[in-house]
Amino acid sequence: MIELAHNPAVPRALVEFNASYPEAGPSDFDGAAFHQVKKIVKASLHSDQGGLCAYCEMPLESDKGQIDHIKPKRGNDAHPHLTFTYTNYAHGCIRADGCGQRKGDRLLPIEPAPGCNERFSLSSDGSLEPMPALNRREKHLVRQARDMLGLQSAALVLEREKWIKAFLSLLKEQPLIANDFLKEAPFRHILLRLIS
Repeated sequence: MIELAHNPAVPRALVEFNASYPEAGPSDFDGAAFHQVKKIVKASLHSDQGGLCAYCEMPLESDKGQIDHIKPKRGNDAHPHLTFTYTNYAHGCIRADGCGQRKGDRLLPIEPAPGCNERFSLSSDGSLEPMPALNRREKHLVRQARDMLGLQSAALVLEREKWIKAFLSLLKEQPLIANDFLKEAPFRHILLRLIS
């Protein structure tokens, strides 16, 4: 997951929407009044996230994907009061087998936020596991978050492995530019687990 730190400057269009529609709820999120605001919010999230999906860290175009509610707006774990709260949004890709589509209306045990990857261990083959030092309950939460988002899918594991090999090769052959590589590479947040 990316270590998402939302820009404290909430998009003006969202601030104005909230002022104009103080009673808006989950059913208004896909309504006509919010349509243009949603585009602006998505572009802002894209910038906050460095062009990556908040969950799988694959590159994502600013006008593609979806705005996912980190804490769901509907369902058993609903937080409807956060429907129009910028810090509850993440820009996610649309994969039937992962990310926000797979999460649905469930509450993530580990959210994309600063420090979220500290509990994950990244293997050289691209697989994600809990850090060995975690207790049993913490390991369960890591596996639950990973599986809820489909982060252990064969395609993602293979893609991560490719970038791990590229990074490790660069680190060995040209260590001075390895940090620059991490600033632009997909999976750059989880790749840091290799050197921390």
